[in-house]
Amino acid sequence: MEDRRNEEDKNSIYFKWGLTAVSVIIIALVISLIFNRLGYIAMAVRTVISTVSSVLYGVVMAFLMAPVYDKITAWVSEILSSLFPKWKKSGKYAKMIATLACLVILILVVFALIMMIIPELANSITNVISYAPSGMENLENWLKDILNKNPDLERLIIGNYLDISERLSDFATTNVLPNVNTYVKNLSSGVLNALGVIVNIIIGMMVMMYLLNMKTTLVSQAKKIVYAVAGVRVGNEIVTEARYIKNMFEKFIVGKIIDSIIIGLINYIFMAVIHMPYALLISVVVGVTNVIPFFGPFIGAVPSIVLLLLISPITALQFAIWILVLQQVDGNIIGPKILGQTTGLPSFWVLFSILLFGGLFGIVGMIIAVPTWAIIYRTISRVSEYFLRKKGLEPDSKHYMDLDYIDEETKKYIKME
Repeated sequence: MEDRRNEEDKNSIYFKWGLTAVSVIIIALVISLIFNRLGYIAMAVRTVISTVSSVLYGVVMAFLMAPVYDKITAWVSEILSSLFPKWKKSGKYAKMIATLACLVILILVVFALIMMIIPELANSITNVISYAPSGMENLENWLKDILNKNPDLERLIIGNYLDISERLSDFATTNVLPNVNTYVKNLSSGVLNALGVIVNIIIGMMVMMYLLNMKTTLVSQAKKIVYAVAGVRVGNEIVTEARYIKNMFEKFIVGKIIDSIIIGLINYIFMAVIHMPYALLISVVVGVTNVIPFFGPFIGAVPSIVLLLLISPITALQFAIWILVLQQVDGNIIGPKILGQTTGLPSFWVLFSILLFGGLFGIVGMIIAVPTWAIIYRTISRVSEYFLRKKGLEPDSKHYMDLDYIDEETKKYIKME
């Protein structure tokens, strides 16, 4: 009898091992398939996003303007209620006034940005065209001066000059000249895309008005459907998670916008004080690209350095050093003060999420990467903790540091020697 039981236990163990091995192989194949098809998935998602981009513009604008809408609605409703105590439609008209006020504020912000950027951009292009010959001459003189002071470097460059010239000539002949038509088509496509963005913004503003005005109704309908389908217990979990997601995105995006405005202002003050050219244009570029976590300041710095390089290599070098200092100040002082521990993600996962979402969805992906991955990270953590508790195991990660194994009978955590 005992031998038979032992045989059954062995068979059970072998079955579990086999099942585990098959499960691992299946999971590995599924992950491999997903990664092989990831390009197609990303392409499909991009196609869907481009199709409904105007609606998404409206959703984003409504999301950003929602706090302003709520404040104005409460303020106007209070005024109307005090002026007309018996008027039953004061709440309805307060919402209409708040929606129009949000639209006006958004239009004024966009108009102000255009009025700041376009004249400065036109002036910068004119200056670059007029100063390009002298700028190239200054750059050439600067390089000559460096080479004259460093004979070893001069000999190294002169020794490879003919090879470099030949390669540049071959590159221009084989790659640049045959693709001139392609470059012109890409430029035309860029202009059409810019017009498309303008149209999407206009349509998005209209969508924003509807969403803000119907916000309360849409939220209540969504909750009703959730409770009808999922029941009370699961419905409460879904509503709680939805509230967490909303707060996560709201705090991160609004905080990042405030942080970017501060960085743009600091950059403008610095450049204006030491009389650097294109202070306003470069500060707007630095501020806007700073919305992208981690890589944003450097993305904005590259075209700015190239622009300054045509004026003065020394000025470009000063600006490059300043951007490194500013990025450190933002990353260690300003950013944490504004954003705090909004996402709760370790630095590795922040970098991972930006690279992953940036590779899949471009600039937009890089902007939404951190809060999106924070939600995925939290969901995985909560699911893991649920199953660990169900198995009678500790959910806290500190119990698994230096863990060798867990005793099957006592559930005791055995540490490595």
